[in-house]
Order: sequence, then structure tokens, then C-alpha cells
Amino acid sequence: MASTKTVIILGAGWTGLPLAHKLLKYTSIKTSLRVILISPNSHFFWNVAATRALIPGMIPDESMFIPIANGFAHYPVETFEFILGRATGIQPSSNSVAVLTNNGESRTFHYHHLVIATGSSIASGLPLKPIGTHEETLTAWHDLQAKISDARDIIVAGAGPTGVEVAGELAAKFGKLKRITLIMHGDAPLENSRDILPSIRTTLDKDLQKLGVKLIRKTRVETVSVGNDGKTQVLSLDNGSTVVTDLYLPLLGIRLNNSFVTDSFLDSHGSVKLDCNMRVVGIENVWAIGDVSTAGPKQLTVTDNQIIYLASALDAALTEKGPVTPYQPIRQTMVFLSLGKKYAAGQIGNWRLWGVLVSYVKGRNLFIDTARGYVGGKHLRHAPM
Repeated sequence: MASTKTVIILGAGWTGLPLAHKLLKYTSIKTSLRVILISPNSHFFWNVAATRALIPGMIPDESMFIPIANGFAHYPVETFEFILGRATGIQPSSNSVAVLTNNGESRTFHYHHLVIATGSSIASGLPLKPIGTHEETLTAWHDLQAKISDARDIIVAGAGPTGVEVAGELAAKFGKLKRITLIMHGDAPLENSRDILPSIRTTLDKDLQKLGVKLIRKTRVETVSVGNDGKTQVLSLDNGSTVVTDLYLPLLGIRLNNSFVTDSFLDSHGSVKLDCNMRVVGIENVWAIGDVSTAGPKQLTVTDNQIIYLASALDAALTEKGPVTPYQPIRQTMVFLSLGKKYAAGQIGNWRLWGVLVSYVKGRNLFIDTARGYVGGKHLRHAPM
């Protein structure tokens, strides 16, 4: 019988978790396989709903944070291991990865194949994505909810998808009870997003204003300081003006979770460089996927294609089928935004979607009803091999 092959997946988020399920469901029946999933998070954060759930009372914690181990309990124990910890270094020459576990133990794991799927964080550190262990994320999450509850004036900076949705959700919930402001560098929402139809920007702009969001255009926040009262925040803008708020939410991009990756494996933007088969350039048995890599745009809507391909490529490598065809990334734009349950906008390719359709599919409950099945491998966002 062939010796057991070990695949280590670093990261149990939107790419690493479903990839582990794919390998365990379909590849493990073809060859002797052990999957080790390593992540500091004991719970999967359903952060596709975070823009609404950050409002206290909207979505309970148990719907947003789903235990990961429970979702893998149905696999044979010899085929799967879940390690709570974070990678601190990779040694391709010895096929090993160093890990600092959540309890402070330093361990070394050896692999036949390694997948880097550690994703990204919000650049400002706001917990709309995991910020560390589950306990650390949950503490920061509750702190943010409390601040939103107490604030009467909230300023969101950054008119990308997350900033637009947060401003819209806050305004949809609180109306005139709280003053919501969105600061944008451009003249309209999503101005920095590639290939967005002008009509989508116009629709979002109008809908935000209908909800009562104040839009401050063509400026950036330069500095943030504490007001004389010791509570408010004073924002100095690059247009020379100053605004004061109870709560400032900077949603200006992401930070890649790549601190353990050797600089030579990264491009100038910090993404792990991949070849045409999603392997790390120059390394036969190390792969990467999702935000942390150069596999495609840093957005959830394109990860299905990456998961399908990498699962097939690993299956071929593990079963010695030979090489697979080069990866073909999705080129078309896919955007689906909900501003509360009433307003929404979406685009696939050059097609604008009806707002009522996006609202019905996404805006109603932000797919919360599928979360537990997804974490358990029952509702994977892609077809089996």
C-alpha cells in the first residue's frame, strides 16, 4: 500500500477550509492522504455578513462564528488534524513549516504538499475579518459593536465595497438616530474598482443619499487625533477641513497575512508569486490561493474558480496523474452590494443586475442560513471533481 501523503493547509478561511473538504471528500478515497489544517481561529468567521452584523442585535454571534472542528468531525480521524496556531516560517528544503500554537508551543510539521491560504486582514485592524485567535477577534468584535451602539455620529472612510456596505447598513438601521458620513477619495463610490459600470456607481451614490448618508467627496483623512473632550475623534482632511466624530471607521484596503513567507517568494505588493499552475514560483510542492497570492483579484467572488482548480491540481499531483492544464483566472467583474435590506446593486461582466434581485439573493440574510452547512462541507461553493 502506498505511504500516506500529507497536505498542510495554512489558513481555514474562505479558500483553505473548502479546499480541505474537497481533498478529504474526493482525493482521500483515491490515495492514502492526511490533511492538516492550521489556523489560529477555532471558529469560521462568516464575515460576508459582517457589514450588517457589526450593528448590535442584528445577527447573533452563534450565526457569525461557527466552530471549525465540528465541521470536520465526520471524517476518519487518521485523515484529518486541526491545529490551532499560526505559521512562523517555511523551509522548502526540508518540506517543513514552523508553527507557533495558540498555547505558546513551537512545533514543526512536515508535508508532501503545502498550501498557503492565509488570506488578508482589514488594513486598519478593524475586526471585519479575523484579527488573530477566535477569542481576540470576538473581543474586538464586541468592542466595535459597543462603540457603534454608543456613537451618535459615525464616519466611514473608504468607498470600496466594504466601506459602501458599512455606511449603507448603518444608515438603513439607524436612519436619523445617528449621523452617518462616508468619506471618499474619488467623486463616486467604487471609483477605484476596476471595470465597474458608471450606472452602478450612480445607483450606489443615489441609494446612499436616500438612506441619509452624507458623502464627502474628493478627499482623504490625513490625521486622526483625540478631541478636547477626550472622547471624540478629530479628522484632518487633505482638503484643509476638519471634522469631528464619535466613531471613525477606516476601511481603506487590506493587509496580506504573509509575515511568515520569505520575501523572495513575494511580489512588490506582498502577494505570493504563483506560476501558471498555482504553485509558488520555483517550488514544486508549495501552492497558494486567495488574497495572499497572485491567483486573482482580492475578492471573495472569484475564489470558487481557484478552489476548483487547485483541488484538481493537488488531486493530480497526489494520485500521480501528471500535470494539469494551466490555471485560467476569472476576468469578468463580479460585484454584489447590499445597503440594508431595501437597496442593492450588482454587476456580472458588463451586465448590470436588477437591484431587487441582488437584494433578494444577498440582502435578505447575507447567506447566514448556509453558514453551518458551508463550514461542514455540505454547501461548498463549487461542484465536485
